[in-house]
Amino acid sequence: MPKHESHIKTLDDLRTHVQRALQLEHATIPPYFTALSSIKPDTNTESVDVIRSVLIEEMLHMALAANVLNAIGGSPVLDDADFVPAYPTPLPHSDQSFTVSLARFSPETVETFLKIERPEAPHAHAEADEWETIGQFYLSIEQALKGLCASLGEEEVFCGDRSRQITSEHLGFSGGRRVVPVYDLASALVAIDEIEEQGEGLKHAEVWDGDRDMFHPDREEVAHYFRFSQIMQGHSYVRGDSPQSGPSGESFNVDWDAVYPIGDNPRMADFEVDSPVRVKMLEFNLLYSDVLRRLQRGFNGEQFELNPAISEMMELRDRAHELMQLPSGDGTTTAGPSFEYVAKEEEAPEETPVFTISVRANGPYIVQGGVPLVRKEIVQSKQGESMTWRRDGVVETDLSYRLCRCGQSSHKPFCDGTHARVEFDGTETAPVEPSSARGTLFKAHNITLSDDEILCASAAFCHNRREGVWDMMKHDRDSSEITEFMHRVEACPSGRLVYELDGTEIEPDLPQEISVTKDGPYWVSGGIAVTMSDGRQLEVRNRVTLCRCGRSSIKPLCDGTHKDFGFTDG
Repeated sequence: MPKHESHIKTLDDLRTHVQRALQLEHATIPPYFTALSSIKPDTNTESVDVIRSVLIEEMLHMALAANVLNAIGGSPVLDDADFVPAYPTPLPHSDQSFTVSLARFSPETVETFLKIERPEAPHAHAEADEWETIGQFYLSIEQALKGLCASLGEEEVFCGDRSRQITSEHLGFSGGRRVVPVYDLASALVAIDEIEEQGEGLKHAEVWDGDRDMFHPDREEVAHYFRFSQIMQGHSYVRGDSPQSGPSGESFNVDWDAVYPIGDNPRMADFEVDSPVRVKMLEFNLLYSDVLRRLQRGFNGEQFELNPAISEMMELRDRAHELMQLPSGDGTTTAGPSFEYVAKEEEAPEETPVFTISVRANGPYIVQGGVPLVRKEIVQSKQGESMTWRRDGVVETDLSYRLCRCGQSSHKPFCDGTHARVEFDGTETAPVEPSSARGTLFKAHNITLSDDEILCASAAFCHNRREGVWDMMKHDRDSSEITEFMHRVEACPSGRLVYELDGTEIEPDLPQEISVTKDGPYWVSGGIAVTMSDGRQLEVRNRVTLCRCGRSSIKPLCDGTHKDFGFTDG
């Protein structure tokens, strides 16, 4: 078969190759992510902007490839060990002329990035397999789309479910980039052109990709290959420059030494099972695998999963930095992320899981260990009195999940990344000292009531139409009044109210779970640890309410503010 002839002959084969495109785009993300994360804070500003912008666009390319695959009746697959490369590795299905590593920011690493993004030669032929440039691979997909539409008909080729298409509205991180929904041949070719132009430049002959610079909107955007070449040459491209002239704009400093000295291509197997590095690498890989699972759902019609997946990638950056602070053990390098796939069934711990909740700075709650998530609602009397709690069902979750803290997610209770778009101020001012040190004591007969008023979550169990619990406790001869007192105090979700009977504290036997209360806070019960973003831990108590509206004055704890402005689940 002549080299210029398409190797993709059937619709099923086309689906296979577009799935490979998705795999290819993903294969570039861990190397870019690792190099970017290795750069020390507040250094190499220009280089950071370059790599970060390319990384974001590679994520967008995954979305575009998923759109094409869905449009032709395929189903994107990411939650699979075969989807994830084992670095060092050639790019998937390439001619294996070079390998890609997980490595620190260095001249050698950026040279590899230039090889990844290398433009195809003029009049290069299409290559579906063993391709030399990514442009050749996409050219083969373009040819196959055109050929199959001509032989089968466009309706036969574009037979996918249109509701699965991803648009810019589904992604809060696109930086103004187009996410082209694909419904026919014309839109499929536009989507592929978008991928090619961002990587190689307009018409493969200009340094520009047709967009505005993601971080400097006053400038035109440079294609990936030429962005990386700016780093190697220490100069920016300006209008009038060409691939032949090179960049002639403003110079900038590249400090190759301002990096964490991570070792190349780390693997979990390189470290002892219980070592700090192995533990941190496993945490990273569990979260990374969860991101892939969430992306797969997002690419298969559950688009609300996409922004949480990107938000989790931001958490991966923090975990990568934690790894880069740990010595690898060779006396020279530090640890780093390994991007190894962990299947969902492998996540289940052999022993009883440890439930934890951590607060991300200006971001969501990170819940780990498979904490049960349920919905609860206050049952009220006809007169509007809070009487008891009703359980309204269980919410399906993964072992780790993210709960909205800003109050503005469109997929409550889960985070959808809105906090980043609205620049949520999640400043944490909650006290960490024991509640007993603040509570006001009330005593009557053999009962002592402690009232820590700042914890009030406005659930209104502390009174009925006639009186409050402070008066009920005085009715020692009336068992029904004392019973109501005990019930109402124990129903207080925040633990503002606790009581002792004959000197012994009485607490309800509550399960370890998180309850999403209707139009109210998260009710954390059963003594689950909550750690703030600065590492301080809130007092571990049987009953805690965490702010869900984003407006509490004692975040992350609830102070009842949600009632004041009418926060709702809608």
